[in-house]
Amino acid sequence: SAWASSGVNAVDKDNNPSKDSVEAFTADVLKGAQMESNPLVTVLTEGATDSLKWLRERLAEHLQLDLVGQMGGHSHPRTHRPSTGLAGSGMIFAIEKQLNKFLAEKNPRLTMLKWTRATKLVMKADGSGVEGVEWEKVKGEKEKGTLRTHHVVIATGGFASDYSEDSLLKKYRPDVLKYATTNTKGTTGDGHKMLVAAGAKMLDLEDVQVHPTGFVNPADPTNMVKTLCAEILRGEGGIVVNRWGKRFVNELGTRDHVTGEMLKVDAEKLQFAVLLNQAQADKASTHIGLYTKKGLILKFETLDDLQKWDFWEKSVKTKDLTSTLKTYDDQAKKGSDPYGKKYFHNTPMNGAGPYYVGIVTPVIHYCMGGVAISPTGEVLREDGSAIPGLHAAGEVIGGLHGKNRLGGNAL
Repeated sequence: SAWASSGVNAVDKDNNPSKDSVEAFTADVLKGAQMESNPLVTVLTEGATDSLKWLRERLAEHLQLDLVGQMGGHSHPRTHRPSTGLAGSGMIFAIEKQLNKFLAEKNPRLTMLKWTRATKLVMKADGSGVEGVEWEKVKGEKEKGTLRTHHVVIATGGFASDYSEDSLLKKYRPDVLKYATTNTKGTTGDGHKMLVAAGAKMLDLEDVQVHPTGFVNPADPTNMVKTLCAEILRGEGGIVVNRWGKRFVNELGTRDHVTGEMLKVDAEKLQFAVLLNQAQADKASTHIGLYTKKGLILKFETLDDLQKWDFWEKSVKTKDLTSTLKTYDDQAKKGSDPYGKKYFHNTPMNGAGPYYVGIVTPVIHYCMGGVAISPTGEVLREDGSAIPGLHAAGEVIGGLHGKNRLGGNAL
């Protein structure tokens, strides 16, 4: 969650100039997921409004979700983010601050175990429910223990960073192991494995999302952990072009669609450029500043300067880049292009420099598959019954996002 950067989705009923609705949100999620109906989607889209309100009220001291943008697959701007930082890290920082206040109380209401790995769910002898969690320290002195409890929430994330021999990726999606990942090294499916051992039902483990835009760092191009090029850059109007300086896709299409078009256009090298004008960069200034500092985004004052960038094929001339941007501006005026794009934010592009560019490539990003849950978060067995006291939330669950998670729905 700390690495999520584009924002958190919700219909803000108190500030809704685009006339968004929960019904439209639900329809977008179902379309992206390739589903006709799903009670979990309704829980997400209806509950997100109250969740946004909770974040703003309970974390107001350290988190301001004061900007909103439109992500791929969404029919309205509904992705909320802070103007002073990135959404995921901002939320985690704010929650951590609040937890530290509780820990500092004279009689703390919670205990936090750091550098500690949960290793096993302890089930009641008669199989009627959960009664604890076994754990072990992974740093410092060797220490193990069992936390006795009748209620456990598993929120351990996905398995999109597990390249080991016994990984769930290798078992269910060996074809994606060729891609780098945007996930931390701890995203290895530990929660999934504990849940399976406890008798939980798993769904759709083969549904792993490949995000179309992970940055290729020119200083370390072969690193298998890449920084995500946040979708909000495209949401604010940034375009994607190939090595020949040509557009080839609706940049606001769903992630699986954009990735699929990349594979059609340049499967050999699988490197593309994300390109923004000054107005678009200003809208995503926090991201642009961070990416520029990391050397992932470069700034060129004019198209003549941009043409000299060593990413392009040698045949690319300034007139080719000008033609691409002029064509895009004409399509923006009409409100449509050959790729099905309907939303053209912060145009024109031609003559609107400076320009900001970075190299991007598809990356393993999110696991839609996971444990089966009820609409109230109860973990389900193979027969559909709930395991008493055992709940799950976040990327460890399956059945919510279907074949494709829309950006902003993870947080």
